Formats: sequence, structure tokens, C-alpha cells
Amino acid sequence: MLLNAEASNEYMTPDRLNEWLKKNGGYSGSNMRWQIPGEIDGSGLGLELVAQSIVRNDWDFLSNELEKGNKVIVKVTGRRSHWVLVIKQNGPKNKPSSYIINDPGMKEYEERTLAYFGGFKSARSYSGNWLDEQAFDLDSEINVVPVSQDELFLYDVAKLPHPADVYVTLHNNLPVEISGYFILGLFDEEGNYLRTVDYEYATVEASGNYDLLYELPDVKPLNEEHQDLKIIYSKYFSNMPSLTESIELINKGIRNYTNTTN
Repeated sequence: MLLNAEASNEYMTPDRLNEWLKKNGGYSGSNMRWQIPGEIDGSGLGLELVAQSIVRNDWDFLSNELEKGNKVIVKVTGRRSHWVLVIKQNGPKNKPSSYIINDPGMKEYEERTLAYFGGFKSARSYSGNWLDEQAFDLDSEINVVPVSQDELFLYDVAKLPHPADVYVTLHNNLPVEISGYFILGLFDEEGNYLRTVDYEYATVEASGNYDLLYELPDVKPLNEEHQDLKIIYSKYFSNMPSLTESIELINKGIRNYTNTTN
């Protein structure tokens, strides 16, 4: 609920979050580990768990966290684990009617306050904002370097495709380090993802650069079929990464030294 409210795209569905939590230690038995959801968009930036209270009707906690600009979810009466998102405070801090909420249990939206539930049992507070395609600030420089002319002769004799090394420099413009898979993908002229060429797992330090080396088995798609290379960032590896679950890095240009017409 909180992640869906904070995400600036439609991809953070409950099913997707639940699947990610199962793979990344988000549950202890049947209970959620509350700090884990904030790590789905990276640690140290984006949405992070910063405080929690297990005191019933802890109005000081709730009011102070909202005043800081944090996002607060509270457990209310009803089903065993029914949580609502507190949108804002409008009135004295010690009155449940002062807190407007977003209740995922409603089939049709209606404005509610915590007075509907008579208060709350416990609370979790998250800071920051969702880190997605619009906030993610990484770019890449790509250099395609052919094998030597002597080696090309041998490939021609053996009737093999001409390979190339692909040198990539990643630039992390964020104030925290970013870790994950950096996938070298091949795209057609219209920007459609065709296939994965190579991949590397790397950590790029805050406001730092990182150099990667990939192998391109055949330069023909670039030189004769007008295809393109781009770097895709993903938290986990897939041969065909879903572009709804990964981020295409800003491409600062390709230098293709295998094509003498460039």
C-alpha cells in the first residue's frame, strides 16, 4: 500500500512486492520484516524505514513523524494485520479525527480518519521518496573496440563472425552507492529490446565511476543491421529483463571503432 502510493509508476503491485519480499528475506515466518520493503529501490536512498512504535495511540510519535515529512502506516483494529496509510494531520495531535487515512480495505474510496477505527495499535515510519526511473541517476559511456587486423584475418579464414570488446564506464550521480546487474542489451532501430549480449554484477560508489568490460560475439548487428547497444540496470539477472522491473541507463554515446564509417 505505502509503496504503491509512493511509486511514480504502476508497476509496484502487491503481487510484485510480495514476490520480491519472498526472494529477499522480507518475511520471518508469517511476519514481515519491516525494514526490507524500503530496500526494494536500493539501500540508503529512496524509501527507508526510520522509526516504529508499538505503543497504542502514540500520538506524539505519529504527529512528529508526519511533521518531519515521513510516510506513516498504522495498524488498526479489525483483521489480524490491517494497516492504513496516514495521509496528513488536520487538527490537534491527540484526536484520531485529526488524521486522514488511505484505507486499502475500502472497495470504493471515501474519506476516512483514524476515528473510524478508534485510533491505532502500532506504527511504522518511512522517510524519503520512491527511487524509480525518474529519480535514478546513472549514465554510461560505451566504446566498441575490434580485435586487431591480424586477428580479423584469422576469423575471416575460419569464416567466423568478427567479435569486439565493449568497454563501458558507468557514472553514478547519486549520493549513495548502487549495486546490481548491469546488462549489455542489443536493441533494434525502434528501441525494442532484442537480446542480452553480456552482463556484469558491480557496485558503483557514491558519486563515482566504474569501468566494465563486455564481450560482443559479432559486430554485424551494429554495423550492418543498424542495431544499438545499451546498458540496463536490474536488481537481479534475467536473460530477457522486464523493462518494467529494470532501468535503462542514460546513454552518453557509443564510440564504435569497428565501423570505419563512424
